[in-house]
Amino acid sequence: MTTRQRIACSILSLLLLSACALIGPEAPERTVRVRLLADPKLREKDPRWSETAAGLLRAASNYFEREFGIRFVAQKIAPWELEESSPFVVTLMKRLVQKYPLKDQNGSYDLIIGLTGEWVTFYFGGRGMVNRFGNCREGLGNYLVSAVTAPYRYTGPQAELPLDVVALIHEFGHIFGAEHVKDPSSIMNEDFDYRAEFDAKSREIVMKNKFCPFGK
Repeated sequence: MTTRQRIACSILSLLLLSACALIGPEAPERTVRVRLLADPKLREKDPRWSETAAGLLRAASNYFEREFGIRFVAQKIAPWELEESSPFVVTLMKRLVQKYPLKDQNGSYDLIIGLTGEWVTFYFGGRGMVNRFGNCREGLGNYLVSAVTAPYRYTGPQAELPLDVVALIHEFGHIFGAEHVKDPSSIMNEDFDYRAEFDAKSREIVMKNKFCPFGK
């Protein structure tokens, strides 16, 4: 016969198992609050631009969560209101920083990402740019500009990574302090293409800066 004590113990066991699941190895150790902005060119090329933006971030976040325990969460996805666009990433970065503060009426953000549909010029071999490479003394960078070459629909954590997701992962590496390397197989190589692995040195840097504060 089932007693009240046995029922209570069973319920307690289930609660303990649920709590363990929440704090288990799958739980992220750090969460980065993100504001995603899409420029006019991207919105013109892709009517479902918000889905593309959300999917790119989710796929890149899956990678960082699996490899480093860092999760990127979109707190807001909105149009990037550019009065005049530019093919120069440096120019886009300056406009992004000037127009969008880290705090607004909807909350505060650790990272603001400007996604552009422009065919931007390469920036030292890369396809994007961050305003500051991560280090604990100055704080991690707060702004990132990355080009989007095609519409993207997220299909799950096991899907093959397209170039635009790899580019975002590469830029996140910069945010957490990893620089360009000569290793041709590393995702932190200037010509990263479809590479999907960090070299040992870059991985060590990201892990070292994992809990560094973001710059203010």
